[in-house]
Amino acid sequence: MFTVLLISGIAGVLIFLFLFLFVIAAIAYLRFSDKRYDGNIHLKYFTEKDFPGIRAEPVSFLSDQGQILRGFLYSAVDSSKGLVVFVHGFGAGHHAYMTEIAFLVGCGFLVLAYDGSGCVLSDGVMRGFEQGPFDLAAALRFASTDVRLCDFERIVLVGHSWGAFTVMNSLETDARIAGGVAMCGFVSAAEAMGQTGCPKFRPLSLLLSVFFRWSNRLRFGKEGNKNSISSLCNTEKKVLLLYGKKDGTVSYKYNGARVAQAVRNRKNIKFISYENKGHNVYLSERAESYMNGEFVRRLSLAKKQKIKAADLLADVDYSLLTEEDPAVMEEIGRFCFSCFEDEKSV
Repeated sequence: MFTVLLISGIAGVLIFLFLFLFVIAAIAYLRFSDKRYDGNIHLKYFTEKDFPGIRAEPVSFLSDQGQILRGFLYSAVDSSKGLVVFVHGFGAGHHAYMTEIAFLVGCGFLVLAYDGSGCVLSDGVMRGFEQGPFDLAAALRFASTDVRLCDFERIVLVGHSWGAFTVMNSLETDARIAGGVAMCGFVSAAEAMGQTGCPKFRPLSLLLSVFFRWSNRLRFGKEGNKNSISSLCNTEKKVLLLYGKKDGTVSYKYNGARVAQAVRNRKNIKFISYENKGHNVYLSERAESYMNGEFVRRLSLAKKQKIKAADLLADVDYSLLTEEDPAVMEEIGRFCFSCFEDEKSV
């Protein structure tokens, strides 16, 4: 009798734990997905007007659910060295990366940059991280038909964070893709959400990720739950991976370090980690320090004390906030050139 009661009690606890985790995961998923992400209205986002010599032509195309994605085709006087498709990270749209886009244009590349579903310029809602590859596929279809882009036989993908996840899992979707640059991308969308929901207790974050995988499967079908390591190990395309070991957004331990181990013998993949960098590896160390220190402090203060954010952010040093690391950007530029140089040698 005691044994039966003990087994029943354990079963009851397990069922309660399962339901508790399910509810927590469902709440977390709903708080994150099916929403719009339009950046911070109190911040300045650069445009092509802030960079002399850069032209921007508006573009739009349909993604998988019929939603219109919008962006721009960025160019300079001579943008004939190759086509780069830029994929932004979570939240603010591609204008949050205008300094990096301007650098690529300055290298002589034509850059197609768009806002993902539910982000800033584009229609719809952000359905989940797995939406990224669908939107990039739509951008590549557009590039294959647009008269300004269809003659480019090779394309290089460049992405950061969510955009890096998208790039790593899209390398084999189009024969024209010659290579990809992925900065601080996560291995799995479900695991990334689990790590965000419970960053300090790995077992619980893994349990939560199980529920997120189910949600992704229900929402995105067989195309859900892509794995960046599997995708990287199944491509012969050239890839440049950049990670910061102090990344507090996409844990280096559970993402970058795992990727590094998996691709260590892949001759087509170059992996670089930076000891003193965090999530924004393309920025200088002092820019990241300013962003994660003074800038975040002001945002937190505005939220806690209910002070108008515009007042606290009025004198933000945007030149420092967007200061690039020249060595990192030159590495990216060289990689892109190498992808297009390979075309000439064929």
